Amino acid sequence: MPIKHYLAERTHSENLVVKVVTDSGLVGFGEGIARQYVTGETTATSLTFLRDQLIPRSNALNCNDPEDWLAKLRELISERDRTRAPAACCALEIALLDVAGKAWGQSVAQLVGGEEFQPIYSAVIPMMNQPSFHRLLHVIRDMNMSFVKIKVGNKRDLEVLSLTREILGHKVDLRVDANGAWSAEEAEQRIDAMIPYGISAVEQPVAKHDLVGLKRLSDRIGIPVIADESLCSEHDAEDLASLRACQVFNLRLSKCGGFLAADRMFHIGRKQGITAQLGCQVGETGILSAAGRQFAMSHKLRYLEGSYSNYILKEDIVNEPLEFGPGGIAQPLIGPGLGIKVNEEALERLTVIREEMALS
Repeated sequence: MPIKHYLAERTHSENLVVKVVTDSGLVGFGEGIARQYVTGETTATSLTFLRDQLIPRSNALNCNDPEDWLAKLRELISERDRTRAPAACCALEIALLDVAGKAWGQSVAQLVGGEEFQPIYSAVIPMMNQPSFHRLLHVIRDMNMSFVKIKVGNKRDLEVLSLTREILGHKVDLRVDANGAWSAEEAEQRIDAMIPYGISAVEQPVAKHDLVGLKRLSDRIGIPVIADESLCSEHDAEDLASLRACQVFNLRLSKCGGFLAADRMFHIGRKQGITAQLGCQVGETGILSAAGRQFAMSHKLRYLEGSYSNYILKEDIVNEPLEFGPGGIAQPLIGPGLGIKVNEEALERLTVIREEMALS
């Protein structure tokens, strides 16, 4: 089915996959997905940046231990790089973290450090016709999901919230995501009308650059505001935190430019009492889903999205089943690196552009 929200409708996905092979034969995979309406990048510009800028610099990555590796990886990909081509940075960085974890026998979560947390995922409901919406709500109810997010921003918003509560009941934590659909004034009116349905938070109610409007709503509506499209870089995180323009950061690994950048944004927010949601890119394969799982295992998150894999994709490219189960509960990935094995036959069959670069 099409995946639709206020800013876009998707029926397929173009994903950038990086495969790293070391001299000793270790293999790591990473993935990024360009979304022009969020970060301004395209698959073509991401691939060019990866080929011309990032990969040539990787020649300097000779390290003796994990701590040294992480330090050099942070130097390799700058904040400016992540702002210019976040999907490219994400794909390369995750591949390098994957291969490093395999080299030192650690998961990515162990490699970057942090406590261990149980991943519990949310169901996310796109805009859709009523029969499809009705069927999906019954699937979510039968899976006993605890957290649900609904895409809003059209005239049917109250109708879908009413039906959601009718079918799922009032114990489910229900939040909404407008993807920047409203002005601040309209948002306040719309959210006031939704409050009786027990919504727990509202994501990106105003356009991405309207931080004043975001701040106004955060101060006035009485439920947490989640910043998504407004949060694409560490600079954005610092601005949002200093303004106290939201209560929750939505961190998407590809949007943020990778695992390490998302980690830094997480801590920028945490210092100001801002919690975090880990989001995802629609159409991500198991590679990016596994990276998200590793992030969720090592960070305390308010909400968690992703690992939709074959719930959305006709075919995934990893061998492990990454979908969450009843209640949204997912198993930790405990193997070295990302903890997955990529099906390279499927990847090769689905590949439309391939480039290979050897480093001296």
